[in-house]
Amino acid sequence: MTNAQYALCVSAGGCTSPNDSRWQDSNYRDHPVRYVDWNQARAYCAWAGVRLPTEAEWEKAARGTDGRIYPWGDSAPDERRLNYNGNVGSTTAVGTYPTGASPYGALDMAGNVWEWVNDWYDSGYYSQSPSDNPQGPATGESRVLRGGTWDGYDDLVRSADRNYDLPVVWGLYLGFRCVRSQ
Repeated sequence: MTNAQYALCVSAGGCTSPNDSRWQDSNYRDHPVRYVDWNQARAYCAWAGVRLPTEAEWEKAARGTDGRIYPWGDSAPDERRLNYNGNVGSTTAVGTYPTGASPYGALDMAGNVWEWVNDWYDSGYYSQSPSDNPQGPATGESRVLRGGTWDGYDDLVRSADRNYDLPVVWGLYLGFRCVRSQ
C-alpha cells in the first residue's frame, strides 16, 4: 500500500498515522507506506474492505505453482527486477520494477519493504500444517513478514524467505499489502 492510499484512511479516521513524517510528503506519495505495525496494517485493510493475505496466499502469489525461487523466476536478483541490496538507498515507488512481477502479475513481492501478513509465526508450523491452503497457527507472539527489503541481500528476497516480529513493532522496513477474498 502506498503513502497516498494510507493517507486516505488516516483522513477518514479509519487509521492512525504512521510513525514517519514521509507518508505526507508528496515526493513519496507512491512509495510504500512504512513505519506501520501489524495492527495498523490490519486496520487499513479492514477500512478498505479487504484483508491481509495469509502467509500461504502471499507465497503462492510470489512463487506461483511452479515453485520459483523469486517472483520473476529462478535467475538471481538484479537492479532491473527489484529494489534490494541497498542499490537505491531507500524505498522506490510501488510498481517501479515490472520485470520483477510474479506469475500472477503482482509487483514488488521482493524488496522495497517487508510486508506484514495475517499469520502468527511458528518456525515449525509448515512441518505439521495442512497441505492445502494453511491458515497459520491459531496463536503466537510474533506475526509473519514476507518479501525482503530495499537493503536485503539475495537470500532475504527469495519468495520462500520468512521473517517475523511482534505485531506492535513498526519500522523503516515494514509495510504491507492487502488482498480481496473471492
